[in-house]
Amino acid sequence: MGTRTFKQEYRSLFLALQRDAKAFNGGITELAKRLGKSPIRLANSLDPNHETQPPSFSTIINMIDLTQEKRAVFEICQLVNQIPMDMDMSGNDMSDEGQVKHFLSLVATASACLNKGSEHLSNDGKFDAFERKELAPLLLALNQVTASLYKRFSE
Repeated sequence: MGTRTFKQEYRSLFLALQRDAKAFNGGITELAKRLGKSPIRLANSLDPNHETQPPSFSTIINMIDLTQEKRAVFEICQLVNQIPMDMDMSGNDMSDEGQVKHFLSLVATASACLNKGSEHLSNDGKFDAFERKELAPLLLALNQVTASLYKRFSE
């Protein structure tokens, strides 16, 4: 068994970067132009089956920033056993009233999640597939509003 290259080791990341580049308005050619790179060289550097050196870390970050795609970010998070989460992290409405409304939204979301979870657990003491499917969006909403509120309070 031969040694795997860096791009082979992180194949899913390079496939995600490649898809994001192809989905960019104008494709890899336009993205390469915006990055100041050769389109052929960029395409080869993203191809996990090509021997060309992978793109630099700064190029990867610039690609993510320009494409505003999330596949590569998801793959990077998976490498460290984390899951990314979409949420509004803008600082809109930082007034006292806005923060109170946001906090009350957190309380309402947490209450809905806990009520539904308690209902399901009281039936048989465990979550079946249907119950997990029903709770998952409630947990995601709770995480999103919690992170957004935390960001607003920490600014």
